[in-house]
Amino acid sequence: MKKLFREEKQGLKKELNGVKPLLIFFLFSQSVFSQIPINGFCKYNYYKADSGFTNFLTVNFNSDSYSDFILFNPAKKEVGVIKGEEQGILKYKKSFRVPLEITSVQPLQSRRGSGYFFSSRRKMQAGVYELKSNGKPNLLRSIEFDSYPDYLSIADIDGKGRNEILVSGSAFNGLSIIYQDKNELVEKKIIEGTAFSHSVLCDLNNDGSPDIAAYDIIRRRFEFLYNNSKGQFRKVRSIPFPERIINLKSFDINLDSYEDLLFASGKSFYIWYGDFRSSYENTSKIETRYKVDKYIIGDFNKDGKIDLAYLNFEHSLVSVLFSKNEFEFYPEIIYLQRQGLTDITPYYSRFINGIAALSTDGSIHTVTNFSSFAEVVDISLGAKPNALSFFDNENNGITDFCFIDEYDKKIKFVLRNSGGIPANFFSFQLHENHDRIISENLNSGLKNYICYSFDKKLIEIIKADFNSNKIEKTALYSPGPIKDLKLGRINDSEYLIYIVYTNNNSLFLGAFSYKDLRFNFFEQLIDTGRFYDASIGIRDELVVYYWQNAGQNVSLGKKHPGNLSEEKENVITIPFIDSLRINTYTGDLLNMEKDVSISFFTSTVSNSAVVTSGSFSSFIKGKESKAGFRITSKNNIFFGETRFNGLKKLCVYLPEKKVVNRLEFINKGRNIAFTEIADKSFIGSFFVKNMTSKNYHIVYTNTDKSCVTIKRIKG
Repeated sequence: MKKLFREEKQGLKKELNGVKPLLIFFLFSQSVFSQIPINGFCKYNYYKADSGFTNFLTVNFNSDSYSDFILFNPAKKEVGVIKGEEQGILKYKKSFRVPLEITSVQPLQSRRGSGYFFSSRRKMQAGVYELKSNGKPNLLRSIEFDSYPDYLSIADIDGKGRNEILVSGSAFNGLSIIYQDKNELVEKKIIEGTAFSHSVLCDLNNDGSPDIAAYDIIRRRFEFLYNNSKGQFRKVRSIPFPERIINLKSFDINLDSYEDLLFASGKSFYIWYGDFRSSYENTSKIETRYKVDKYIIGDFNKDGKIDLAYLNFEHSLVSVLFSKNEFEFYPEIIYLQRQGLTDITPYYSRFINGIAALSTDGSIHTVTNFSSFAEVVDISLGAKPNALSFFDNENNGITDFCFIDEYDKKIKFVLRNSGGIPANFFSFQLHENHDRIISENLNSGLKNYICYSFDKKLIEIIKADFNSNKIEKTALYSPGPIKDLKLGRINDSEYLIYIVYTNNNSLFLGAFSYKDLRFNFFEQLIDTGRFYDASIGIRDELVVYYWQNAGQNVSLGKKHPGNLSEEKENVITIPFIDSLRINTYTGDLLNMEKDVSISFFTSTVSNSAVVTSGSFSSFIKGKESKAGFRITSKNNIFFGETRFNGLKKLCVYLPEKKVVNRLEFINKGRNIAFTEIADKSFIGSFFVKNMTSKNYHIVYTNTDKSCVTIKRIKG
C-alpha cells in the first residue's frame, strides 16, 4: 500500500493556517509484543449432528484413511456416529441406543486386540465396546462396582501384550486395576478407603514399566506408586497440593525423553518435569486467562513443540497456548467462542492436524492447518471479529490483515508467508471496540493503524514495528461524535488526521496534527443545525459535504474549511422521508484524480442516492436502483481495486440480501450499474483484495460463523 496523499498534504496543511489550536487529551504507551508462529493453524469448519451430545472421541471405525467421531448422549443412552471423508468433510450417519449411560471412554489398543473401554458413573459399571464397520457399538463385556467410576487410564502394566485399565474417581473407592481375562473383566484393588479424582499410568522412575500418579482428593496430595514390572504397585512418595485439579495427564512435554506430569487447576496449567532422578522438582505454572475445564495436548502448529489447548465452560471458548521453548509458552490465543461448548478432542486425519470442539446443539467445530486456498476459506483466530483491514507488512505484494475482536477488545494481526498462508499472529489490547481500521504503510515492517467508530469519540493509533516487535499506542479524543475521518500524510514524520464531528447542534471540522512526537488539534465551525451525515474530501482540495435538516426537506451542503469568508454552497435539496438514514462516502470514485461524493438514502418506503462532484450533482431515484441502495451503515462501503491492474471501484454490502455489489458509474455518475461479486455473505466488515496471485477475493468478518472468511469474487 503506498503512502496516502503525500503530494496533496502540504497544500491542505496551509488551509488550516490561522485556525486556533486547542488543548487535547491523549494517552500514550509503549510495549513489546510476541509474534506467535501459528504456521497455518487457523482453518475453521463446522458440521451439524443431532443436539444433546455432551462428549465425543476421534475414532476410525471403518479402517479407512479418515478419522471419524463418536458422540455420547448419556441422558438418552445414545451414541452418534459421524463419518470422516477426504478434505476433512464430516457426514452425520445415525444414532444408536446403548444399554448404559457412558461417562468416559478411552481407546483400548494393544497387540492382542482393540476396542473402547468405558465407564458409567450412574450405573457404577465399566466395560468394553467394539465399533462395527457402520459405527454401531457392540457391548462385549462389563463389570460392576460398589462405587462410582469416572476417570480412566490405560496401559500394559505387566508386559503381557494386553492393556489393563486404571479406574478412579472423586466418588470411587480408591484405585482399581481392571484386567481382561478372556471374556471377563476382573478388578484388583490397589488402594481403598480414599478417593482419587484423577490418576494416570505413566513411567515415573524411567524403568520402562507404567507406574501410577494419582491425586487424593480427600487428603489433597499426589501419590506416586511404583510398578515392579509385574503389575504390582507400592506407594513411594506423596506430594501435597491443596487445590483441586483437572485432567491429570502424562506426556513428554519438553521432548527430553522423560515423561512429565501435566494437570490444570483454576486458571493455570502445572507441569512437573521428569528427569533422570525421577525427582519432579523442576516445575512450571502457566497462567491462563480463563479457568481450564478440559484440555488437550498436541503439536498444533507443526513446529516440533508440544502445545496446549483448553476449553472453558463458563465463557464457552477454546484457547490455545503454543510452545515457545522447553519451558515457556506464548500468550494464549482465543480460537473459538460458541454457545454450549462441552468437550474438546485432538483431530487428526489424512493431511489434517488440529482440534475439534463439540457443542450441545450437535455442532462439531474444527480448527486445522490451512495449507492451500479454496474458493471459500474460513479462518478462526478470535471469538467475535468485527472491524477488518489489510496491509502489506514486508512490501512484497503479500497481503496481510488485521481485525478487532469485540470479545476481548484486542486488535489482532495476521502475517502471511510467501505462499499466502497465515504464519504469524499477535494481538494488542485496545481501550474499546471500534468499527473501522485505517492501515498506513510507513516502511517495510513499520505500520500505523488508526482505529475508530462512527458516532463515537475515541481514536486509537497503533504504531507497530514488526521487525523489532515494538508497539506504540496513542489514544485521541474527538470533542464530539465522529461522522467521518480521513488520514493525510505530509512527510515521514508528520501527518494529519481529519475528523468531522457534531457538538451542541454544530458541525465542526477538526484536525489532529502530528509533528515532533506530539499532537496538536485544530477545529473550525462548519455550520449549525440538525445533521444527518457528513464526509471529508481531501483528494484535490479540502472539502466537507454534509446533510442537514431544511424544514420539510434535507439539503446537501458543501464547504471548504480554511476559507473563513466562504459561504456554504447548497448542492441539492430533496424532500424529507420518514425514518430516513443517510450514509455518505467521498473519494476518487471516477478515478479522475478528484473527489466525488455519493450519499445513500435508506428508509422504510424507498431507497435512492445522490452523486455530486464540483458543480455537478445527480439524484438517482429508488425505482432506478433495483433496491441496490439499501445501505444501512458506512461500514457496508469499501473503495479499492477489484481486478488486477484495474481501476478502484466502490463496493457496497446489502445486509438484507446478503450480497456485495460493485458499482459502475455511468455517464460520469448520472446513473449507476451494479455487478454482484459475492452472495450468501454475512458481513460485519470487509475489503476486496488479491489474496492469491491469480484471484481477487472478498475478505470479511463473518457474523454468522464468528470468523474471517476469504471468498473468491465473481467476475
